Amino acid sequence: MNIEPEIKEQFSKIFKQADWRNFKLMADYYFETASKIMKKDIKINTTFQLMGRNIQKRLFIGIGTELLLKSLFLKNGYCINRVSKNKEPKINKPTLFSEIIDEKILDKSNTFTLNKLIENILDIVSTENVNGFKKGLNIAKVFRNKEGHVVTLWHTADRQNYTDIENSIIEIYSKGFNEKLDFKISFLDNEQPVFKLKK
Repeated sequence: MNIEPEIKEQFSKIFKQADWRNFKLMADYYFETASKIMKKDIKINTTFQLMGRNIQKRLFIGIGTELLLKSLFLKNGYCINRVSKNKEPKINKPTLFSEIIDEKILDKSNTFTLNKLIENILDIVSTENVNGFKKGLNIAKVFRNKEGHVVTLWHTADRQNYTDIENSIIEIYSKGFNEKLDFKISFLDNEQPVFKLKK
């Protein structure tokens, strides 16, 4: 017996525009947690606390990024559910709700991937630095994918990766939600974490 469809059904939903607030709430939570979590918060053998903290930070950054982008698309009237297999028309990217004639074509168990959201984010947010903007989002995507699939005991951190992510996320909060975000992921020694939102 395949249990997956039964479990997927528990979380299945055709998301509506108003759902953007829930996605944004949880994105805020993940980013704030990623910025502030410390070694002492990781309940694991002290030898591995730093590794555990870093994994949690990267995983939460990636999850927060996906939820933030889904919130952004929903807020702007885009459907994030994919089209079910064997249904027409084939839609391979987030599409305005107003352009989806029949909701029955939508797959309530599947939404667009983070990769697909990043590919199409310029439909919603304009930026003067497209490469830098997408670079930060793609780093967050890789962080989430790697930390969700493998464990590496040591990783040579590049602070610029975190700065790139911070810059991209700050720009989305500003241009997509009209919010000023002060955001600093505490990663290296003596870095102070910051997550402050101003409307």
